[in-house]
Amino acid sequence: MIQQTVNTQLLDPSLILKEGEIKEGDTVADFGCGAVGHFIFPAARLVGADGRVFAVDIQKNVLSSIQSRARLDNLHNVDPLWADIERPNGVRVADQTFDLVLVVNNLFMVKHADDLAEETRRTCKIDGTVVVADWSQVASPLGPAPRERVSPAMAESLFVKHGFSLDHAFVPGPYHWGLVFRRTS
Repeated sequence: MIQQTVNTQLLDPSLILKEGEIKEGDTVADFGCGAVGHFIFPAARLVGADGRVFAVDIQKNVLSSIQSRARLDNLHNVDPLWADIERPNGVRVADQTFDLVLVVNNLFMVKHADDLAEETRRTCKIDGTVVVADWSQVASPLGPAPRERVSPAMAESLFVKHGFSLDHAFVPGPYHWGLVFRRTS
């Protein structure tokens, strides 16, 4: 429980989901969701029974944790999905499946950023939304070393190159930056 409280103070899931304009009936994906499901469970409640939330991760134990908690919370609209977000067609869903894709705290550690951005484009609906948030480049008590972090300008360049337009920037927490994109092509 302490872990979740700390995470909420670092990144407020309700703010990030609000910035992504999540709504009832949406199909949402959290790329690299992590074992806590920090965004998965709030998103599942917001999209309601007619929506779907895909917990996307490469670690099968992470997905088992998400699935167990979804059962405990009686959330039937959460779909754990084993996938490699850094490979072409690594997320095994049809093109243009998602209304909203979350890419949170992943850019600093990916090795194939172009493939991640392209897979995000492939799976996001035209006019769909992508929220990218990652660690600010200033020193902080948590997170990766500042030299490992990605700037918002680098993220903007990456996603624009792959068919997105920047809608707006926001501050998702004291140690993070956030960008909201729309898929244009």
